[in-house]
Amino acid sequence: MNDLHCNKHETGSESLNQTQPVSQNGISRRGFFKLAGIAAAAGAAGVSFPKGAGAAPSKLLSLDASLPNKVFWKGVQKQFIIDPKVVYMNIGTTGSMPQQILKNYQKYNELAAFHPRTFEAELGADFGLPAQRAELAAQFGCNADEICLSRNTTDGMDAILFGLNFQEGDEILTTHHEHIAALSPLNVLRDRYKVKVTELEIPVLDTASEDQFVDLFARNITKNTKAILFSHITYKTGTRLPAKALCTLARENGLISIVDGAHGPGMLKLDFHDMGCDFYAGPGHKWQCGPGGTGILYLRNHGDDLPEFWTQNASTYTFVAQPVKNDRSKYDIGMAMQYRGQMDVSAHLAMVDACKMWEEIGREKIEEYVCSLSSYLKKSLAQKYGEAGTFFAPDIPEFSTGLTSFNPFANLEAGDKIQALVARLESEAGYQVRYTDFHLHAGDTKPTYALRISTHIFHNRAQVDGLVDALYDLSLQIEG
Repeated sequence: MNDLHCNKHETGSESLNQTQPVSQNGISRRGFFKLAGIAAAAGAAGVSFPKGAGAAPSKLLSLDASLPNKVFWKGVQKQFIIDPKVVYMNIGTTGSMPQQILKNYQKYNELAAFHPRTFEAELGADFGLPAQRAELAAQFGCNADEICLSRNTTDGMDAILFGLNFQEGDEILTTHHEHIAALSPLNVLRDRYKVKVTELEIPVLDTASEDQFVDLFARNITKNTKAILFSHITYKTGTRLPAKALCTLARENGLISIVDGAHGPGMLKLDFHDMGCDFYAGPGHKWQCGPGGTGILYLRNHGDDLPEFWTQNASTYTFVAQPVKNDRSKYDIGMAMQYRGQMDVSAHLAMVDACKMWEEIGREKIEEYVCSLSSYLKKSLAQKYGEAGTFFAPDIPEFSTGLTSFNPFANLEAGDKIQALVARLESEAGYQVRYTDFHLHAGDTKPTYALRISTHIFHNRAQVDGLVDALYDLSLQIEG
């Protein structure tokens, strides 16, 4: 893949039962909102502002996929306004809105302030959600009645775990590298309902085959196991787990599959039906680069053996109760989950705009770029450090992601050195990364530390080269 080469700091900067897709041109009942046509129909939701309300959001720049890679990605990177004095490599925590998405978000908020009831008045009581959800369903490989906009991954995981009918003695299998967004509701289920939560030790330093993960879960299924829960990409090391194979295992054993997708949307091309999961929760603000407080929640609503699910955090229960005998053939579960009182419609619109922009760029193309740049980073670090340094996720395509976890020091438990390195990388070299701490093995009493470096579409090889050089020099100084 051809990456850009430039100065190291250059970033270039529904009704409740509706399940059928809605025309992109059907967002507004009276033409108030219209989609701005951009190249392959991937633009932002334009707003016709009344006089005095400010300028309407402008169209995104067209990104011509036929251009040479170097020129194409240069155009993509110019969509971002990240501080040119900083190379921001912590997308795993939060992303950065492209400038046009940011402008549109601001204009949506201005319109809401200018006419506080305008979204409801112009889009109807559903705020245009049928069209927005149809957009997302087409992009993420599912039906419109299976997807909704949530607040973030944590919100989605809470909705899933507290909506399922777990009973005392039921078992949930998970891994020893899960985020608190999953562990917190799991611990509530354990303490309140006496559900057994079993953490399985996944491979870290010896990851070589998808079978390692599948066989691990398969060996630990018991007659009491009711669900498996795992991160699509572990936030601690950046390892991509074999989601489709694990969901297939769950289905074959009559188990519920729950995926923490905190790093999936916007980095990977996702097809929920192909993956075969029952539930998937992800954010809109990380790799998808939408506003904060937005997320994507998938709940399987078609096919056999649908899990009994209660939309306990929705505000439509008095109108649409749990279907009799779990028959959801006419039950739009996504819409039922969508209504939770006042919504940030501006943020939802902007997040859908960001998704449309990703579609224009091409999600497969984004995944290839992000993972290739991450592989380039790993290879560059390996060449620089030789036998020194430790990687916690392998440079193998099936496990590859935009997250690279690496410790340059001999003592993997020296958290003070890793924290000093993170601080000095920012203050002295202008690179923002973060660190993670985790247990290599489930029974460890002391944590292992690692740098976690994110590479995304607004990065290039020249920036990676600069990071590797700075990291190497500073780590030698800290190691002494």
